[in-house]
Amino acid sequence: MHDADVHAVIATDRPLVLVTGPSGIGRTTFLGRAEEHLSKQGKRVSVIRFTRGGDAVAVRLGGPDSVHSLIGPVAGAQREVEVARRAAAVAANSLLGGDHQAALLVDDAQWIDDDSLAVLEALVRRLAGTSAVCVCTVRTPVTQVDRIDWARKLRDEGLLRSVRLRPMTAAEISRRLTAVTLAKPDDELVTRVGQLSLGVPAAVRDSIETLWRTGAIQVFGNRAYLVASTQAVDAPQNNEFVRVIRGLGQRAHAVAKAVSVLAPFGTDVPRLVAASLGMAEPDVVVLLEALVREGILHRGRRGSSWRFPVPLVASALVAGMGPFERRRLAAKAVDAVWAGEVRCADVDYLTDLVADAGRLVDPQRALDELLRRSAETGSQATERAVHWLGAAIELANSRIPRVRAMLAHTAACHALGDYERGLRGALLLLNDFADQLTPDETQEVHVIAVHALKGVRDTEALREIAGLRRRWPGDDTVGIVTRALAYSMLDCWIAVRDLLTRTEDLWRSGNPTSVFHGSRLSTMAALWTGRVEPFEHCLADPAQWPMPDGPRFRIEQVNSCATALLVTGDTCRAEKLLIDEDLPVASVRLGNRALLAAMVGRVDLAVELVTRGIVSGTGHGPDAGSAAMYLNVVEVLVAQGKLTAAREMMLTAREGDLVLGHLLDIAEARIDRALGENGRAAAKLRHCLDKTGQGLLIGADLCLSELADVALEADDRQEARRCLAEIERLAESMPTSRVLTQAQLVRACVYRSRQAADDSLRLARERGQPLELATTATRLVQHGAAEPTLLSEVYDLLGELGALLYRSWIRNLMREHGVVVPGRRETVAENERVLAMLAADGLTNKQLGMALRTSEKSVEGRLSRLFARTGYRSRIELSTAMLTGEF
Repeated sequence: MHDADVHAVIATDRPLVLVTGPSGIGRTTFLGRAEEHLSKQGKRVSVIRFTRGGDAVAVRLGGPDSVHSLIGPVAGAQREVEVARRAAAVAANSLLGGDHQAALLVDDAQWIDDDSLAVLEALVRRLAGTSAVCVCTVRTPVTQVDRIDWARKLRDEGLLRSVRLRPMTAAEISRRLTAVTLAKPDDELVTRVGQLSLGVPAAVRDSIETLWRTGAIQVFGNRAYLVASTQAVDAPQNNEFVRVIRGLGQRAHAVAKAVSVLAPFGTDVPRLVAASLGMAEPDVVVLLEALVREGILHRGRRGSSWRFPVPLVASALVAGMGPFERRRLAAKAVDAVWAGEVRCADVDYLTDLVADAGRLVDPQRALDELLRRSAETGSQATERAVHWLGAAIELANSRIPRVRAMLAHTAACHALGDYERGLRGALLLLNDFADQLTPDETQEVHVIAVHALKGVRDTEALREIAGLRRRWPGDDTVGIVTRALAYSMLDCWIAVRDLLTRTEDLWRSGNPTSVFHGSRLSTMAALWTGRVEPFEHCLADPAQWPMPDGPRFRIEQVNSCATALLVTGDTCRAEKLLIDEDLPVASVRLGNRALLAAMVGRVDLAVELVTRGIVSGTGHGPDAGSAAMYLNVVEVLVAQGKLTAAREMMLTAREGDLVLGHLLDIAEARIDRALGENGRAAAKLRHCLDKTGQGLLIGADLCLSELADVALEADDRQEARRCLAEIERLAESMPTSRVLTQAQLVRACVYRSRQAADDSLRLARERGQPLELATTATRLVQHGAAEPTLLSEVYDLLGELGALLYRSWIRNLMREHGVVVPGRRETVAENERVLAMLAADGLTNKQLGMALRTSEKSVEGRLSRLFARTGYRSRIELSTAMLTGEF
């Protein structure tokens, strides 16, 4: 509640203001603000607080020295009206001091004793008609009905104004998160904090602190994101709600902790709690009722359900348990379910309890249950499956079931992107349990281990595997495919292609899993090195795909083909493949989803997907699509003018040591070009082209096209023609639709060929990628190969993409060619916004001038006008306003 709201509440002609609300809602905080506000008005303030035992204590809430005027218990005041009146008169004289400029603040009035309450009622009547005011806070729900009757009576007499403090809204929670993280929170994070806290300010504070401390909040750019949202929240155990529970006594605290584990058992909760704690069920019911009256628990109709209205309370209670306490509660519940005495509708939660109980229940039945439930979840609830399978490993008494559990656990860790645990599990299986693995399982464990080595960036180990200096158990077929995979992780695709071609007869006669991985690697290696035919044959006949048993292999194959199409820039066929194979969105790799979204113009979704991948740690997968994903999303950010976000994303991508990482050079070059650093951009593009000398041709078309554009801008037509010759040779050996489009574009720009211009535009339109089409048309006009009227279409395309920086460039080009720029008001607003965005990102005036294609002096004038119009006095204030959405 803001200070203005506090003033509105206490600025009343009624002598008593009653402020109500549950624990943690901020009643004492409100009273502190009221004290500060009243003191500033010159009023003499007295503050008292009632304890659970009914004692009145003088307190200071942080304001200046106050006059202490107690309305402590006066014997007989509740029975004798006159006694209460005389005590009230004494209190009023002390309080008012003759000038009526006074206030009495009473905290926790729900615990006021009967005699003090009688004096308070009499005092309120005595203060009527004066400028004095009394403010009382009462925690709800009130534990006894008669504790609130006095308020109703005073309200009926017109002497009381009642105010109920409300939970924080989503907007208020968002502002609190911004204050803590210095970033704008995404909706999922705000929702999660709201769910944990129910908007109660104390719980909001604890929820944010806990999520921040445990790493569940991650900041990237100027946004704060929620990660690992399904994990338990290890809430602080000294929060206000737990203190309330402890105040009810040790037995009530024990019952509350038991309910935090057993709440999903509904009507069976009292019986289960009683059995778990060794208490009589009627005694448990009494304590449950006390927790309900205190607002800690909510009971459904006839006890059909039990829940903590503020979920953070349950998390705090669980976090406060000893290592054996939760296991014992879980075991009691599981035994009761297996005995048919109780039931739990939440099957996943019951499986959690089985995992927690461990050997305190029937070990064999628990092992079977955990393995069965893990298999049923498949790729869903992976974090939960890891927990279940970890418990299953501990329960296994012999090598065979232990290996089954370890295999499943290692695969689940791998699917979750937990490369460290996946690597530990894989190496343990290979070193200690290789004799228990089939050839297919051995190959799968090898694949997990190699991917995990890439994930933890152990390049030396990958080199040792590729160079036969490190060998794991397995036959020759498995060893060949593993070496090829290690080479691919090192981006040595010529070595992959040569190894698999030389040994094809051997690995194709091996186990189905080796054949599957070998076939995919062979096809990808050929494609990345400029041979498209094997991939086209693979895509043309899905019925011939080598498929081991299990649906995940088909999902992996479809994802692999989709990656190949997207990295080569073919969105139309990638979309068709996903539709034809009926692949659910959840099964499409994050890199593929983000890459496809960026290319077809769903730019906000693309940025969101990549950012979520970064903050959750899944943005650095070992698949070949990650680098292309960053390339395309960085280009989107550059087009939008979000250069700092683009740079930060590039830094993150570089840290990942990605497969096909040379594509990141192209992304960095586009950032440099946006800032007018064409020389630096050209150097990075040439560095990327160095890979072509090693036989890696993927991405060469983009480099050559960009270099030709840089050369033409510098009027270096000889260099531009050299780039054209190279890209046309590439188009002959690797005639993908993107290579052909870029080759025609370069020819059109170098020779101002209208035929080539028409061909490049036709191909770009057929490819259905708005940013590519806009770039193609812009270059054609810029280099005199197409009519300037094309710029109007480009301007609209960029508007749909939110590409404010590119739109500002197009406006300059439109003016040069006499093309009318539509919407003067919109143009002014866009110019101001892109200037503010770049300035808030910390660009110097010189960099701003380069980015906006104008002079440094012009930038200075535009900035001065911006600050004058908005009232912001610095770039820091401007940045803050953009962060909070005020600008």
